[in-house]
Amino acid sequence: MIDERALDAIDWSSMHHAYGAADEVPVWLRDMASPDAETRRKAVSHFYSAVHHQGDVYASTTASLPFLFALADDPATPDRAAIVRLLVSIGAHAVERCGYDYVDGPDYKGGAVVVRERADAFVSYARDDDRLVRRAAIEGLGLFVDDAARAAALLRDRLPAEDGTEERLLLVETTATLALRLPAARDAATAWLDAVASDEAVDPATRLAALVHGARCVPERIVAGTMPRAVGLLRLSTPAPETGTADGAAGSGTGGCRCTAPEEPEAPAEASRNAPPQVVAAFEDLDRHNRTHSPLTSLLRTFHKVLDFRVADRTALVTEQIASPDPAVRHDAIRMAKELMGAWRGDHSALVTQLAGCLLPGHSYTAAEAAEALGALSRSPNPPARPSPRTSSPCATRTDRRSGPRPAHCCAGRTSSPSRPSPASVTCAPCPPC
Repeated sequence: MIDERALDAIDWSSMHHAYGAADEVPVWLRDMASPDAETRRKAVSHFYSAVHHQGDVYASTTASLPFLFALADDPATPDRAAIVRLLVSIGAHAVERCGYDYVDGPDYKGGAVVVRERADAFVSYARDDDRLVRRAAIEGLGLFVDDAARAAALLRDRLPAEDGTEERLLLVETTATLALRLPAARDAATAWLDAVASDEAVDPATRLAALVHGARCVPERIVAGTMPRAVGLLRLSTPAPETGTADGAAGSGTGGCRCTAPEEPEAPAEASRNAPPQVVAAFEDLDRHNRTHSPLTSLLRTFHKVLDFRVADRTALVTEQIASPDPAVRHDAIRMAKELMGAWRGDHSALVTQLAGCLLPGHSYTAAEAAEALGALSRSPNPPARPSPRTSSPCATRTDRRSGPRPAHCCAGRTSSPSRPSPASVTCAPCPPC
């Protein structure tokens, strides 16, 4: 538990957080060990809001780290996973920003030193008996262990020991993060990702994650066979229900939206009636926008990011997502479709039709998401449209709200990315001025 003498010996009033002097920090640290769940929740929330505000690391944040580690180390601490998540978040932001010089305030360098010195603590947390603690700690193995070979081995050895989908996906993602952070780990990490993606004894979701994160490490590896493999693994990861006929009657095998699945993602609870309705609506909307319903959602978002300007591949991917028999995958795909159509001009009529098929009265939660996505297209200053004969081009164009649409390769000469096509390598209509 917390060393009370050490906690009281620190002059917290001489330090600050986002909202002023850091006098309340020792109170919040003590409350994190409270037997009352609501007290613990509020303490962690206050700490994030003030002492780790929007990812900032202050001197008071760094001074708190030994006490947070003490809480996380003690098996008697309630909700240890929440403490480990907080430690990983502080450490991730500190390590990311410690290479920059700041005039006043932030102490990213100090925070990075502490979490790196305590890297073995994250190794221990990743082997903990509590699955939630393990899940919270996995990212730390890729961020704070600076021995590339050791970190890669730790992640590789954890995979057979975990049977939870979220933990396995995190292990694969963290391996890719390690490969991108430490060049010495890249060859071994990418070779392992390739082996996992090809191993039919491994579950499909983990194989899909290995395929996606292998492409994240080396985008040039995205070849003609990548998308069929990814789509096949996605289908195996979200098989159709074995019982019931409603889902199968909704266009199984047609590529249409199967929004008549017997289960829908759970809608949010009714908000408090004490707040003004416009405030309630704003918070409900924010909560809904930040919510995900499937453990595959983060992975599929990463895949869209890796595919980037490959609009045909992204369209094929999101079409498969919306056609999924898994209602959670299907629901989360709607926002990705909205983002794709909002960012890239082209003929998205098939995707629009597929979204329209999700407007089913029996599933209001998903129907509302689809209606919002379709409504956003009509409000866009550059809504998707069929290419006219005069401007028809095989190249997708990206929407730039400041200057209108521009071809994806229009400014290719200004980027060093080798994966983007140059004007000389693509036959297109002339580019409008950038």
